[in-house]
Amino acid sequence: MTAPTEGIGALVLVAVWAIGWGAFVWRAGQLYRYLRLGRDEDRTDRPLRRMWDELVVYLGQRKLLKRPYRVRGLAHAFIFWGFIVITVGTVDLFLSGAFGLRLPGTGSAVFMWTVDLFAIAVISSIALAFARRLFFPPPRMHVALDGYLILGGIVFLMLTLLLFEGAGVTAKLVERGSTPPPLAGLFAPYLPADAARAIYGVAWWAHLVGVAAFAAYLPRSKHLHIVTTLPNVFFRSSRPRGALALVADIEERETFGAATIRDLSWKQLLDGYTCTECGRCSDQCPALATGKPLDPQKIVLDVRDQLLREGAALVGDPTATGTAPAHWSATKPDELWACTTCLACVEACPVMIEHVDKIVDMRRYLTMMEAAAPPEAQRAMANIERAGNPWGQPPDARADWAKDLGVPTFAERPDAEYLYFVGCAASFDRRNQKVARALVTILRAAGVSFAILGREETCNGDPARRIGNEYLWQVQARQNIETFGRYQVRKVIASCPHCFNTIANEYPQLGGRYEVVHALQLVRQLIAEGKLRMRPGAADGAEKVAYHDPCYLGRHNGIYDQPRDVLDAVPGVERVEIEPYHRERAFCCGAGGGRMWMEEKVGQRINHRRVEQLLAVRGTRADQAAMVTKVASGCPFCLIMLEEGVGAKGVQDEVKPVDVLELVAARVEGAG
Repeated sequence: MTAPTEGIGALVLVAVWAIGWGAFVWRAGQLYRYLRLGRDEDRTDRPLRRMWDELVVYLGQRKLLKRPYRVRGLAHAFIFWGFIVITVGTVDLFLSGAFGLRLPGTGSAVFMWTVDLFAIAVISSIALAFARRLFFPPPRMHVALDGYLILGGIVFLMLTLLLFEGAGVTAKLVERGSTPPPLAGLFAPYLPADAARAIYGVAWWAHLVGVAAFAAYLPRSKHLHIVTTLPNVFFRSSRPRGALALVADIEERETFGAATIRDLSWKQLLDGYTCTECGRCSDQCPALATGKPLDPQKIVLDVRDQLLREGAALVGDPTATGTAPAHWSATKPDELWACTTCLACVEACPVMIEHVDKIVDMRRYLTMMEAAAPPEAQRAMANIERAGNPWGQPPDARADWAKDLGVPTFAERPDAEYLYFVGCAASFDRRNQKVARALVTILRAAGVSFAILGREETCNGDPARRIGNEYLWQVQARQNIETFGRYQVRKVIASCPHCFNTIANEYPQLGGRYEVVHALQLVRQLIAEGKLRMRPGAADGAEKVAYHDPCYLGRHNGIYDQPRDVLDAVPGVERVEIEPYHRERAFCCGAGGGRMWMEEKVGQRINHRRVEQLLAVRGTRADQAAMVTKVASGCPFCLIMLEEGVGAKGVQDEVKPVDVLELVAARVEGAG
């Protein structure tokens, strides 16, 4: 359409946009200087995967469309896609009004249909967003004036767009060879013909001035994520999700963890700019759900707020330190210690924010700089340092569980194909020793060549690292890596997801690279290859067994299907899901992140809430004979927590926690 700018009008348009976008650039430069206060971190590896993330996560809005947010996620996606399309049209309007230039293809039927369809979709989606905020506000969402201003501004831009398009059709201002706006043209007959040209001019100018005003305001609003999501997705961590960042050259360091805001990486600070304040991370947090002070959204926003408040002073004085992030508020340490590192927050976040890394960095400061870990956690770390296990049991007793089984050690059988890394729980906890014995039964029935380390095995270090004692983790890891190297270990079986995750994803940081499988992955493979056969089940119907996803097997490592396949292969067992809290939305047992060794003194115990979810599924079955009688997992910590939970609820005689390996071992043909 013909631009309503003649003579000085083009200069005014250029001046208005220069002011609006100049304000944007000035504020963006200030925010960038604050960002550079963070420590350096290379996030440029694997460029092809990063580009793929931009296509799928950023442009495709994949994480917005996950359960249980699909409807509102689709509405947000339409706003995002419409914003991109209409931005192209707005740039075309500016170029035509200021310089008489047009972007290629902007007069085509395809483009005009796309613009109008997305304008309607954006208005409809924002109406849904307004209704949700006014009448059905999510419990964790920050509903503030800023959000209404941004949404109102977007609606204003869409309405002025449709208005000047319709008025342009009425006033016959469509350029020769261009397609008239198809949807805006539908209400063109209802506009007064004698005022159409004036309406067109006012709406056209209102739209472009509104864009300039929007640009000036955006970097000062919470909707800054419109800009920062693109780099935040591109620069997301390429480490395995279950791996924490390594503290390199730890012997030479004088400070540890996030002693100041400068000790957080620039990407961790960028996360603060990118938070959409949607509250999805908080919705999924088991600690917050059970009354703990931790709120993952607040963790991120506190980092952002501290950066904005202290940024100018820190930029002006390179020697200034500011407040330690772990003490930004009086409740901050309690928030940090409540985290189970279950990654529910990271899984839920639509813009790739890395909550747990920040929490652990602040824990590192509390633990290694202030010795301020909870007393029970300090006791567990002292036990690891003294005895090589958080239980504090004698190292010589590590293989006592296998004394009557004749399980060889690597010292006795150095040619074994697999090392079975037993782990501390299966070595010293009586209940989990039964799981280790079950795995031995299975491996022998399938003819798998394996051995253990016995007293030469020591804690993998996971509890220490998650509590924040990076130094102790590195000591434990290097000791195991040295032992593995002495026996030329290449393949490792772990029945504990924490051992599995640490050896597979974190030992490579120190040079320990092995082919690591969780026991249930290997059992699934053995069944598929026909190396493991099981006896038929009872003839009087299948036993209903609910499956509980361990966080360090599921969200940390994406292992959801293999345990279910194994459970489905056990004769006489019918698998039941703990809906809707299963797979990537599974509720934590409460033991991860070192919480196994800390008391829950605030709110409800997380494992008790998990048992309530199990009982709710069990209660939906009208037929008593069809009720769930067991809950199976693949993690020793989960087994301990579930057993305590059913006992506390008084249902230990009705629902029995087991490990999937125990169900398999009970049916294995050829077992001793």
